[in-house]
Amino acid sequence: MENETVIEDWSPVSDIQAIVEKTEKNYYFYFWINPGGEGSEIRSCWICNRVKAPETVEEALAVEGEAPCMPAEYVDHDPDGIELDEESLSIQWFEEGNAAALLSGDRILAVIPNFSGYKGFHGYSIYAKGTGDFAWELKQAYPRFEEEIKNSRRFWEFFDQEDFWGQVQDFHLKTLNEFFGKEEKYYAIDGGEFPPKALVQGRKGNLLYAFTLGVSMIPMPNVDMTYEDYNDYRRMELGFACNERHEPLLKPFASTMSWLAAYPWKDLTFFGHGHTIPFRNIKGIDYILFLNDRLLGGIESPAYKEFMGETINLLWLVPITQKDQEFIVENGIDEYLKDKDVSKMHILE
Repeated sequence: MENETVIEDWSPVSDIQAIVEKTEKNYYFYFWINPGGEGSEIRSCWICNRVKAPETVEEALAVEGEAPCMPAEYVDHDPDGIELDEESLSIQWFEEGNAAALLSGDRILAVIPNFSGYKGFHGYSIYAKGTGDFAWELKQAYPRFEEEIKNSRRFWEFFDQEDFWGQVQDFHLKTLNEFFGKEEKYYAIDGGEFPPKALVQGRKGNLLYAFTLGVSMIPMPNVDMTYEDYNDYRRMELGFACNERHEPLLKPFASTMSWLAAYPWKDLTFFGHGHTIPFRNIKGIDYILFLNDRLLGGIESPAYKEFMGETINLLWLVPITQKDQEFIVENGIDEYLKDKDVSKMHILE
């Protein structure tokens, strides 16, 4: 029997293909991350055996690239194997788009969370017992994932509304117009792909501004790996400010913001306060530093209200040198900012 793809789906926001595969011996749930591209990666999670469970790990199969069965010690179904109701299967993506659950109707069968692949962990299966080699027991975590699936369904349903983008545009433009008056420029930066995103430029006194619009609709991946209160940090917009004498620099920074607006979901990472990223577009600038206005205080910024009940973090793009970046890496962002006027740090003057 050749391996059969039972069901497949793509992440709404990341380059991840989810696949359920049926072999002669078992069922597996896979993530193929960046298929065929640089840094391509496959994550796997055993679902169940279709044949009698072996007593030990089938090392030979694993070496040959075939999907091994779960040993009997870690199997919580009929030891002679079971079949899935394939017609009932569906894949539910979580809000960040880098994790998903396999469902049979409303019942969770398996989960590949965002931390799959970390220290040899694969994922969870309802048919696993204990901490098996190819999946861990799902039962204890079941209520948590059940709640996450409920929230994710509600989240993605928002984008099924015909006018969802109009709602988001109105929300952001109202906030930005209250900050600098009527916008001077507005253009799409999503390349026609979901999710829609835009960039807005405006002026206040002798300062020029550029802000992303709509990036905060989708939570950034893996924020929960760093912050315990991750719901407060996983939505972001980007901002740049400069004196009008630096107007020629607005275009390259706006172009960079357009690229950065998609980066977290392409690279499965996140931007936060004190993070840096290389920037070689302008002589004398080596890195961009992200500063979160709400963590500094005293910065004159747009006053975003909550979106979907969560905080929007405005990350200002601040150009810095290689020396600055090395200091931040070695000493931390708080030490770097200690003797600086943070109320004006975000403005290129």
